[in-house]
Amino acid sequence: MNLLRASSSGKVDHVLPSKWHEKHPSMARDVGADLSTARSTQIRCVIRVLQDSVDCVKSALLLPKLLRRPSSVAKILHGTEYQPAIRLVEDYIRRRDIIVKEQRHPLMDHGMIKLIDYFQCHPDICTLFPDYHMTPEDRRLLIAFEQLFGISKHHLQRSAKKEISNEHALHKIYQENEHIKDTIKHLRAYFESQKLKLRWKMAAKGAYLQKCELKLEERKMKNVLRMQNESEACQRQIHENQKNSLEKQKLLEIELEKLRVEYENQTKSNMLLEKSAREERNKLQIQLEAAIKKYDRVIGEKMIEHLDLENELVEKKKLFDAFILTYKEEEKVYNNIVIKREQEDERKRQQAIMLYRMNRAARKIQIYWRAWRKSILKRRHYQAARYSKLLRTQRKKK
Repeated sequence: MNLLRASSSGKVDHVLPSKWHEKHPSMARDVGADLSTARSTQIRCVIRVLQDSVDCVKSALLLPKLLRRPSSVAKILHGTEYQPAIRLVEDYIRRRDIIVKEQRHPLMDHGMIKLIDYFQCHPDICTLFPDYHMTPEDRRLLIAFEQLFGISKHHLQRSAKKEISNEHALHKIYQENEHIKDTIKHLRAYFESQKLKLRWKMAAKGAYLQKCELKLEERKMKNVLRMQNESEACQRQIHENQKNSLEKQKLLEIELEKLRVEYENQTKSNMLLEKSAREERNKLQIQLEAAIKKYDRVIGEKMIEHLDLENELVEKKKLFDAFILTYKEEEKVYNNIVIKREQEDERKRQQAIMLYRMNRAARKIQIYWRAWRKSILKRRHYQAARYSKLLRTQRKKK
């Protein structure tokens, strides 16, 4: 009896008689669990195969670029867990000339196959080369494989519950689309009515604009006539202004001639005054030069005297500096003597204080020792008297 059949969507449907379920409920549950476990295992295997395929494509795209720069590959992989790949790359680089000479395909070389297998077994090695720039064709190929992997993974991992929820969502979207279509129909009818109203309004506005244009033409004609009248009046005014300006120009020319004569007379008188002023200036300049010579002679003597005083002051300063040096030395010696004397006085004072303290302490100790000795003697005398009394009492008893 067939207990399984393949559905049209590629899933496995359970086809079990209802009586068989009633008679064997535990077996039915075990069969369902086994089927779900087998299906999930198959899905994981398929997803792993697809992931390995994407990793193989990445390695296939990266490996030719890396073999062109073996030194950088060794530098990056040195000290990592992928260090064995350095030996495989170096072995292939040594045999590459032999492969080219023998005109063999690289995939026929055992070392190349081992290198490819190592990169495919360790796909995380591609993360160590982030500066690898793919060509547009390589990028399109890698994107195609990644999209194929994503679509296959999504298709394999979907469940009946997700499909039902997707159907509900699609049904909801369909209802929303139908509602939007009805809304669009109503809006189109509303827009058509608005277009008719707009046409009537545009026709009314057109008639109103024609009326306004006629009024504008009439106003333009009136303005043209008014402008002509104003221009004629302006021309008459311009002629009158030109006539008046010519008369004023003649009067100004006569006045200018009078001013020119007065200016010439004034310049002559100014030249005479300038001549007398120049003579006076020359006289004053001669007097000034004589005064400057006298001042230079007097000031020169004072400067010489000042320089002598400055030289004497420098010598005095030198003597004073030498005196200051000797004074500082003497002051240092004096300070040393004073400090020593003060220290000696302080030592003697401390010594006297210490002697006084020692004498006072000795007197105190002697007083206390004498009192203690008296108390000891009294105690011994009391004990001796008591002992003698005790002996006497014992003798009397005997």
